[in-house]
Amino acid sequence: MKKACLLFLGIAALGACKKDGESTPAPSRTDLLTAKSWRLTTINATLNGSPLPSSLIPACYNDDLFKFNADKTVVQDAGANKCNSTDPQTQSGTWSFNTDQSKLTISVQGSLLNGEADVKELTSSTLRISATPTISGFPISVDATFAPN
Repeated sequence: MKKACLLFLGIAALGACKKDGESTPAPSRTDLLTAKSWRLTTINATLNGSPLPSSLIPACYNDDLFKFNADKTVVQDAGANKCNSTDPQTQSGTWSFNTDQSKLTISVQGSLLNGEADVKELTSSTLRISATPTISGFPISVDATFAPN
């Protein structure tokens, strides 16, 4: 009986061991995007290849947070520094990836981020996107980088 008990314990112990080489799968882009809120850290804009002055982007956007939720909703929080005191503190909208998750579409009315953007980088520490919205009839190339909040 003692040998059977030891044999059972040995089998149970071996079965509980994790095999070498087994690893946790990398998180999907959706998992990375929805894991935390994202704060705009830098934005660069160009017109016909010429950089636009950073003063054209209102400073009030610098403390905005974007929270992408798993249900494909997004909430933009204006932070403490609102562009207009009568603006709502938060605005809601939707987001989606294309099939290969290389493009992110954001729909938040009145937001700086609205439309389709190429996802240049998405890690646990960086979200970097680029887009070319038309503003006042001119195509403006915009590169934006976000950090987790």
